Amino acid sequence: MKIEKREITLNERDTLKDMLFFEKGLLREYASSMEKAERKETRTLLETRMSETAEEIFLLRDLLSTLLKI
Repeated sequence: MKIEKREITLNERDTLKDMLFFEKGLLREYASSMEKAERKETRTLLETRMSETAEEIFLLRDLLSTLLKI
């Protein structure tokens, strides 16, 4: 049996879509953790991280839309 080496490449669009998928999953996990958080520090940290993750999602969506227009 001959095993072939195939070159697998990701283009920029695929990479951005993968990153967007990961960030959306992370945001969902933060949201589900919010109802379980008891300490104020934990709640504050979750709120901050959710905001940062949302900003990343906005950036990735903008990059994807720009890439599709080219």
